[in-house]
Amino acid sequence: MAITNLEHDRELFEYTSGRWLYNESLRLAERRLVFNVDELKKAAANAMNMSVSDIANFSKLAEGGFNRVFEISMKDGSSILARLPYPSTIPRRLAVASEVATLDFVRAQGVPTPRVLGYSVDDNPVGSEYILMEKLPGRPIGDAWYELSEKDRLKVLFKTVEFEAKLFAANLPASGSIYYARDLPPSIQKVDIPGSADGLCIGPYVSEEWWFGERGQLRIDRGPHDDSLVVLRSPAGKELAWIRAFGRRRFPFQRAYRETLDYKKQDPEDHKKSLKEYIALAEYLIPKETQLNQPVLRHHDLQPNNISISEDFDITGIIDWQHSTVLPTFLAAGIPKYFQNYDDEESQIFSPPKYPAGLETMEEDDRAAALEQFRRRHVHFFYLGFTQRMNEPHWRALEQAGELLKRRIFTDAGNPWEGLNTPLQLDILNLVRNLSEIATANTDGTTPTCPVLDEALREVDSTLETVRSAIGISSDGWMPNERYEASKAMAKWVKERGLAEADGDPWLKEMSERHWPFDDHDEEE
Repeated sequence: MAITNLEHDRELFEYTSGRWLYNESLRLAERRLVFNVDELKKAAANAMNMSVSDIANFSKLAEGGFNRVFEISMKDGSSILARLPYPSTIPRRLAVASEVATLDFVRAQGVPTPRVLGYSVDDNPVGSEYILMEKLPGRPIGDAWYELSEKDRLKVLFKTVEFEAKLFAANLPASGSIYYARDLPPSIQKVDIPGSADGLCIGPYVSEEWWFGERGQLRIDRGPHDDSLVVLRSPAGKELAWIRAFGRRRFPFQRAYRETLDYKKQDPEDHKKSLKEYIALAEYLIPKETQLNQPVLRHHDLQPNNISISEDFDITGIIDWQHSTVLPTFLAAGIPKYFQNYDDEESQIFSPPKYPAGLETMEEDDRAAALEQFRRRHVHFFYLGFTQRMNEPHWRALEQAGELLKRRIFTDAGNPWEGLNTPLQLDILNLVRNLSEIATANTDGTTPTCPVLDEALREVDSTLETVRSAIGISSDGWMPNERYEASKAMAKWVKERGLAEADGDPWLKEMSERHWPFDDHDEEE
């Protein structure tokens, strides 16, 4: 049966790669992008020094959280990728401009990234910003990461750390994001990158938290910054400016936290107080070593889906540098999410992993859990081991006292306030309690968790993770298309069970139903 124009347009312009359990209409609207297909084909053909008549096929290749990727195949067998941001991707224009410059900078350091063949950040006939780039050889690791042999896993880890070391060795003059000077208005502050013949520079931070909601309307200093204390304080200053201009009482965005807070709207003035306390304490977070204050670029989301490998497990490319920022080494440091195992005691003490005893006699579920624990320890240990051997600046940063707390409090102070002040309050408490240890150095760089105040939220987080796993959804309610009906049915069953437990308390039952985390809801409430 022939595909109608309506079906064809939906495939190209709308999100079709999954479903959302709740607020699906909002998520789909954020990702709907109508553009001029013929003009994009023309731009792609020009980038390859060909004509539109040389194009054999135009199709959607992938959809992520911020962009839609199309593959334009030519009759001679070559192809080019077109990456278009959704209308909801922020900051407009700067996100694309920074990614283009960052890709070129990273590749110049010897890290494999796609070569940019053309791009536009201004109004154009396509009707959207876009990047045209080469298609890298190989395939994304994806879920195969969890099934790799020890040998292949170590090969990927080794090359990843080797590439990271190249970025840590680069000489960057300030914190911010990377751009070509030509793509920034003259009024925007910028710092030239030494040795860049093409006009690369450090400009304003492109990370989302600086532009989220009304923050994009604020006239504030978004960098670049060449002083670590300014870097530490600026995100909190941004949130203070937002609270003064737009702050209002609201429920926590994560609806599951609302019961913990007695279903009361939270006052942004409480968060303002915590932000001011953080700013006063920020100077104590700065390490004395010059090397730890050196600006460095890290990939913001180094995970298996963004790493392409060849058949023999060489890394052929690292993609998705959108929203990447340059930060002082002590803030940029850290084991990537998919490689770390911070919650495990043996991993914390940098202990060589061992296969669990009695593996052969375990029940299937127990054996799978034991092997997964070993894999996590294995990855954590060898990432650190390779870093110690090949990337001394990163290793020094990971060894600094309180390194986890420093990064966490910096992140929590800069995160957009959405009705929950508790994480920053706990960070401040931990910092005050451990200030002497952080100042004099700690043996493993870790800090104790507050024993009482965060217990309720940690319990909510644990329960949420269990329920989401049972339903089969991600943190924002997304699931693959084929799971939609099953997840919807499971969510209905979970809600019925949850409300039944509150039968004896009419007020609690009413509040639970009104604030149920897996129903459609007003996200600005």
